[in-house]
Amino acid sequence: MRILAPLALLLAAAPALAQELPQFPKVGPPEPLPEAFCDTKQPNSGEWLLGRWVAPQTRWEFNRTEAAISWTLDRKGGMNQDFGWQDGAQITGTTEAVSGCTVTLVAGQGAFRFEGVLTDSGRLYGFATNTKGDMVRFTLRRER
Repeated sequence: MRILAPLALLLAAAPALAQELPQFPKVGPPEPLPEAFCDTKQPNSGEWLLGRWVAPQTRWEFNRTEAAISWTLDRKGGMNQDFGWQDGAQITGTTEAVSGCTVTLVAGQGAFRFEGVLTDSGRLYGFATNTKGDMVRFTLRRER
């Protein structure tokens, strides 16, 4: 009985204690992309983009096919299910536009659109949108 009384007091005080915990903000929409460090009006073949790029549970591979750059996105796990992805999602598409440090990727007749900017530190920041307007952020680095 002696043990139950302090336990009851702790349980009664739990809601008040929870209000004292810091309230962390939810992750908001993607911030604007970083400023491009290159002249985006200059034509570019996109050689900087070719190869493999990775992010948590995500792998992108870019290949040149004749006159265009094609890409494949492999997504692992159940992240961003509200975006329409399931476990092991794979998307393929083409590059709509590329400059010396920016890229626009499309797939599925507008079902997937990615806009990204390469920073001078070598990371590719961007976000993807789907037809419903949902967004997913990506911070990509070269695969080691």
